[in-house]
Amino acid sequence: MNLFESIKTGHLIGKYLTGKESTEELGELRAWIDKSSDNRKLFNSLKEEKTIADSIEEFETYDKHYAWKRYMERLDALSLQKILIWWRYAAVFFFLIACGGILAYLNKETTPQLATNDSYTTISTNNGQKSKVTLPDSSIVWINSGTTLSYNSNFSVSERSIKLKGQAFFHIARNEKMPLIVTCNDLNIRVLGTKFDVSAYPEDRNISVVLESGSVELLKSGDQSSLQMLKPGEKAEFDTQHQELSISKVKSYNYTSWKDGILIFKDEPMEKVLEKLERKYNIVIEVKNPKVKQLIFNATIVNESIEEIFDLMKFSCAITYSIVPSKNPEVPVKVIIYKMKQKNEMPMR
Repeated sequence: MNLFESIKTGHLIGKYLTGKESTEELGELRAWIDKSSDNRKLFNSLKEEKTIADSIEEFETYDKHYAWKRYMERLDALSLQKILIWWRYAAVFFFLIACGGILAYLNKETTPQLATNDSYTTISTNNGQKSKVTLPDSSIVWINSGTTLSYNSNFSVSERSIKLKGQAFFHIARNEKMPLIVTCNDLNIRVLGTKFDVSAYPEDRNISVVLESGSVELLKSGDQSSLQMLKPGEKAEFDTQHQELSISKVKSYNYTSWKDGILIFKDEPMEKVLEKLERKYNIVIEVKNPKVKQLIFNATIVNESIEEIFDLMKFSCAITYSIVPSKNPEVPVKVIIYKMKQKNEMPMR
């Protein structure tokens, strides 16, 4: 089966699973199923929702129960209309099964940059790329776009220390005798074993830490004085300029969903929204009207295209925009936001 046929069949199966297939598409699917016993076996396997969740686990190498829990959280996070995105997942899984060679090629293309020397191992991801790594102590780290993470060659032998610039989600193996320390500029995060997210991009004024489970201790990098012990569901914001810390209660998945390919914006300042979109999609966003950055945006972004996202902004935030395509893979696509529309204007682009 060639690449085109694989994708087409995957789409047919996905649409069938969500009840969106036409009569003609149903006929095509039945013909494909009857073509061979292997086709029928694969189709019956994909019909089981639990099997699809296991496929998520296999593709992303998650723990099986954790993958299923996260899949259910995804559905909770999506509106009824966005649940229709589900068929895309089925298409992807079928594509992976049918095109193993293509998958190997894609994995090669998206491998993060890895550098080693006598002292440190450094892992870097570019904008538009994210990765997952397993540390020497079996801890797992999801690394977001535009991030650099490094750890000592003696990691888990005499110490567990990590330096982070960017964003990462940590699932740390518990070791009460050897705490793990994440250093982010002026802030240290000390843990024994837990799940938490850290966002510490150099260009951001604040470092944020969101705790999903367990506990973490926040320390000043200079004198190692304790600032705060976080509880699950709490978010810490450390102002690096004024050395001030604030704590708030949050829904942790709103801040950790990026590792599942989902961006959840709840009353998010537009300036932060645009920064996250630039990193996720590897695009350049130019804002012509500074007032746009003061807007507030609410949305759940799954697999939408750039145009779909900015069309949503156009109607919900009354902006106008244009997309400047790029024929050079080294040059990112540019999105230009021109102005905010007046209330009496019709939403046009």
